[in-house]
Amino acid sequence: MRIHFFISAIVYWVLSGVQYASADMRRVWDEKPMTLILPVGQEVRVTFPTDVQVQVPLGISEKLTSLAPNPKMIYWTASEAFTNARIIATARDGGTVYVIDVVAEASALKEDIVIEDPARVSLPDTHSISTAPSKEKDDAEEEDALADPAEIILTRFVSQTLYSPSRLMPVNARISPVNYLAISKTFPLLQSGQGEQVSVNVVGSWSGFGHFITAVLIVNQSPVGFNVDASRVRGNFTHITAQHLFVGPKGSREDRTTLYLVSDVPFAEALTEDSYAY
Repeated sequence: MRIHFFISAIVYWVLSGVQYASADMRRVWDEKPMTLILPVGQEVRVTFPTDVQVQVPLGISEKLTSLAPNPKMIYWTASEAFTNARIIATARDGGTVYVIDVVAEASALKEDIVIEDPARVSLPDTHSISTAPSKEKDDAEEEDALADPAEIILTRFVSQTLYSPSRLMPVNARISPVNYLAISKTFPLLQSGQGEQVSVNVVGSWSGFGHFITAVLIVNQSPVGFNVDASRVRGNFTHITAQHLFVGPKGSREDRTTLYLVSDVPFAEALTEDSYAY
């Protein structure tokens, strides 16, 4: 009797250990960039709280294999180690933009990840509702397009997407995320006017109304503040807007801003052309 009990206890312990080992790691989205550390050479499953469209920077796509069996799930396999690569996962219902900073390390543990979004816990299943656009919605969008130029609509949409809380996220069926070129942080996108130096990081890129718009984070790396001068931006962009007109010295609360760059061609092409449009 004692032997039987002892064996049963061992079996229970083993099964419990297996179940625990195979449990997914749950991460809660708090509207801030989320860092995921992947092991090199091992496949990791990432499950999002809703259907998403994922943008992987072109510069990292050769090091990170992506497989999406369905719109809510993606399998990532890092073929080599790399540091911070920012990936944008945009909810297909337009409700949320998940910003994921992916890092690959050889010593990282393999953990499948489930991302939870508290804002979506009480939301109804949108897939059970017809997604066909209503006439009222189409008419409203048409009026919006006629009321403001496309460049303004694009800039407003991206600014609200990046800076607004999730409850105020914009929705526009005619604006969608696209793949973008990841550039070096030292790329001279913004030429110096008075000796300042900045780092650059492409946050995301979208297309709509026959145009492209790319958001680039600018961070001051020098002890001098400066006014943003759009004429010093490298590339063939038709419209350039800064989230803030002044950038403070490095380390200050105002040491960064976002540039919204509108072009008639994808960002990678506009970046290599002369500034004829602006």
